[in-house]
Amino acid sequence: MAKKQQEEQPVEVPLPPVTLIPMGAPDKQQDQSNLLAAKQSPAFPIANGLLAHCLNRRGERLMLDYAAEGVAVRFEIDGVWMNGDPLDRQSGDAALAVFKKVTNLNVQDRRSRQDGKFGVEFAGGKYVASFTSQGVKTGERVVITFKPKKPKFLRIEELGMRDKMRAKLKEQIDADAGFIIVSAPVGGGLTTTWNLTLETADRLMRDFVSAEDKDNKEDEVINVGPKYYDRAAGQSPADVLPQMILKEPDVLVVPELTNAETVQILCEQVNKYNKLAFTKVNAKEAAEALLKVFAYKGPAAELAKSVTAVLNVRLIRRLCDQCKQSFQPPPQLLQKLGIPAGRVQVLFQEYKPPPPEELIDEKGNPIVLPICQKCNGIGYAGRIGLFELLIIDDQIRAALTNSPNLETIKRVAKAAGHRSIQEEGILQVAQGVTSINELQRVLKQ
Repeated sequence: MAKKQQEEQPVEVPLPPVTLIPMGAPDKQQDQSNLLAAKQSPAFPIANGLLAHCLNRRGERLMLDYAAEGVAVRFEIDGVWMNGDPLDRQSGDAALAVFKKVTNLNVQDRRSRQDGKFGVEFAGGKYVASFTSQGVKTGERVVITFKPKKPKFLRIEELGMRDKMRAKLKEQIDADAGFIIVSAPVGGGLTTTWNLTLETADRLMRDFVSAEDKDNKEDEVINVGPKYYDRAAGQSPADVLPQMILKEPDVLVVPELTNAETVQILCEQVNKYNKLAFTKVNAKEAAEALLKVFAYKGPAAELAKSVTAVLNVRLIRRLCDQCKQSFQPPPQLLQKLGIPAGRVQVLFQEYKPPPPEELIDEKGNPIVLPICQKCNGIGYAGRIGLFELLIIDDQIRAALTNSPNLETIKRVAKAAGHRSIQEEGILQVAQGVTSINELQRVLKQ
């Protein structure tokens, strides 16, 4: 199977039809009028084709970059941007008008930032497509993000968390009191991990309440009741938490801390009233997540006392099990990875085609190898999480209070037997789930 990285499928390949569902108008009648107008455009099949090709390749986002000479097309597949076939400017402009029409946006405005949504049905899947356009120096950039209505993962172990770690996490989130932080790099699976962490908790026997920005609502999690504040008007979770606390909930969920006052309220509830609290932050590793929460300048000693665990995740691509290749690793590589000699006989890598001189038949004619149908020649299909679960002990609490810096926290955690994201990644490499190249790419992000 020949690997064709960043190459679009041939346009002649038949794809399932796309159904667009208009959104954004004041009423359904106007939405249907917008859809009818969009369908009358000669570019309607082009717009649908862009969506179909992206979703058919498991794309999560579609990007259109407009310049004077044409429109560059890219698909984000498993967190990596891949090039698609470019469009000429006239076709690209007409397709963009279709997208703006079904989102009830201003077709003529090519400079201002515009945001909207429309629905998509494709190959049995239903999606909400978030649309953003923004004028840039070269022309305009458009990003369409596809969010499936049915979650890809229902349980955190489906995302790749090992059973032993899941049991430790469950112990923390089922505790009567504590402060749990969920973290990931930007675009690294924070929303999914956050939702699955809350789904893991016992929400039937305990009362969960969540303080959320009314303009940035969280995904619905059953039996987690939201209470909204208005950040645009200067409010923070601290403005609604007192009212929430009056109802004596068991668990306080605050997706974004925003200020020291919010941190102080949560610490008091954990330490004085034996409540459980959850929050999330963007961070590359657990120690960094801890320090980011401390950076809100809440009461350091009280925060160190209250925090009990930090869950950090990074998403890494799975090797395609249809076309991955095995190889015998040299002893030096195993030593560098920290894998004991004799523990692993082979490692795996993404498919690499034979050199051109070997791609000929008995008559000297070139051989064209078929592209892997599962990964479309990328070499990877799907992603899993690399999880780091940092349980906070007295040594880490002392370090947080006396010397709150990244290297100290990591050193103290390592001395206690904590396994880092890198070590979790090496385990996945040793098990043939991913490749060394992919692990290096993810760790550099």
